[in-house]
Amino acid sequence: MAGGDLRRTFRLDLAYEGTRFKGWARQPGLRTVQGVLEDALATVLREPVGVRVAGRTDAGVHALAQVASFSTMRADVRPDRLCLGLNALLPPDVAVSAVTPAASGFDARAARARTYRYRLWLSTARPVHERAYVWNVRGEVDRRLLDEAAKALVGKRDFAALTPSARLYHTCVREVRRAVWAPGGAASELVFEITAGSFLHNMVRVAVGSMVDVAQGRMTMQGFAAALEAGERRAMGQTAPPRGLALVDVEY
Repeated sequence: MAGGDLRRTFRLDLAYEGTRFKGWARQPGLRTVQGVLEDALATVLREPVGVRVAGRTDAGVHALAQVASFSTMRADVRPDRLCLGLNALLPPDVAVSAVTPAASGFDARAARARTYRYRLWLSTARPVHERAYVWNVRGEVDRRLLDEAAKALVGKRDFAALTPSARLYHTCVREVRRAVWAPGGAASELVFEITAGSFLHNMVRVAVGSMVDVAQGRMTMQGFAAALEAGERRAMGQTAPPRGLALVDVEY
């Protein structure tokens, strides 16, 4: 390898239920996905391992198709055995579906696009079996207004209005390639999917909460568009709960 670097790089594909995690990023004294994954890797490989990830999900947010990467000095790593070893050590709410050798320098963080899915449950009957994965919204929802609001999100613009953490970013300009509502797997379910190169903290949840406010009459479509333009979080609507959100695709 260039420069005499003998480290081998691997790609991990994994899924997790975010309910009992305090998000992806390792935090002292807290249960995080990165924490349990790095601990499992260190046990199997018998060396400290740092993991990079495509999407740093927040507390309570799920992932169906997360991608991570790591490098190791171990020359005897067998991807199939590593996958088995990790799944034997990881808790039941995390699973590695594949371990694949990657080109030197591969960084999971350098994805071209991420797609998130948000699930609404529109029924007075509580979603007992789906309660950890949907937002149960009560009251009438105007689907036409949901679609109109979603269209307003598509394009390249400053999305400072959709994050409470705008001051932490050098720029809040992002490009949303796709934002659509569609029927879900159940009669009472609506699903929102959004694809962008990258996202701001809470961006999808603020967008969904605000679109629901528009669709239920707490905010006008004109107010939604004006708030986006103004770039002020306080002018937008509510923040949807994390349980309805999942990372479902990563593109390289």
